[in-house]
Amino acid sequence: IGIGGTGIVFEAERLATLERVVIKMLRPAHSGNPDLMSRVRREIEVARRVFHPGIVPVIDHGTLYDESPYLVMKHMRSESLSSYLRRSGPLNGPEIAVVMARLASILHSVHRHGYVHRDIKPEHILLNRGGYGELDVHLLDFGVCAAESAPSDERARERGRVYGTPSYSSPEQATGNPYVDARADLFGVGITMFEALTGKLPFTGSDVTAVLRRIIREDAPRAKVLSPHVDDQMDCLVAKLLSRTPASRYPSARALMRALDPWLADRIRTERALAATLQVAADTSSIRPTARHEMVAA
Repeated sequence: IGIGGTGIVFEAERLATLERVVIKMLRPAHSGNPDLMSRVRREIEVARRVFHPGIVPVIDHGTLYDESPYLVMKHMRSESLSSYLRRSGPLNGPEIAVVMARLASILHSVHRHGYVHRDIKPEHILLNRGGYGELDVHLLDFGVCAAESAPSDERARERGRVYGTPSYSSPEQATGNPYVDARADLFGVGITMFEALTGKLPFTGSDVTAVLRRIIREDAPRAKVLSPHVDDQMDCLVAKLLSRTPASRYPSARALMRALDPWLADRIRTERALAATLQVAADTSSIRPTARHEMVAA
């Protein structure tokens, strides 16, 4: 169901239970790369250590015949924020606030355990309807996350490399600094909010280098200039997240949660209204139970 520069993602079904799952593994050309192998193991580590309902569970993991790692994750019946924005257009203040409040809760747990995601973007934010019509939010893909516990030689090899999606990178990531903290993720949250409110990215360019140069050297435009419907307080919140200097941003995901409070007065109604408009596939199995499957399950 997906292929990237280094990895492949498959949709599969567990024969014993007919449960739909997702299998992530490295592309064969990268199966012997120790850094990439450690990143798959890091993703397993995050899912096992960070106990939060917004982290997609890792059901199983192991090693393939070529000794490269794989992981098996729960299949999420969700719509990505990226897909939702393409389909429905920009969000208003209360709508983006309920999504970001839940994302900030996930990031608070991630950061508290010593990890930095480094690739916050709409494509990695999954939206779903809960059992009572509430909004569920999950954060995907910890494949490039940084860890406080990472060995010094790993950090040394990372120096000068840009991890994450360039258009959503913080200035410190864009310079190739491996020692980023939680505030780098908050910059990614700021770009995501800017895009969700205006329908545009704050930094664009003719190529990746041009985009990274602008992120490093230029202040982000104000969301209100592009979309007058954005109120002054929300405009200031996004601008603070997009400060080039980490010290000028919110100090933590928890501080961002508090800053979002003014738009959460009618949170339950807003969440349910947003969740009702999601396009989420039914949870159905393509495999019909047979005597053999029942035998495997037993």
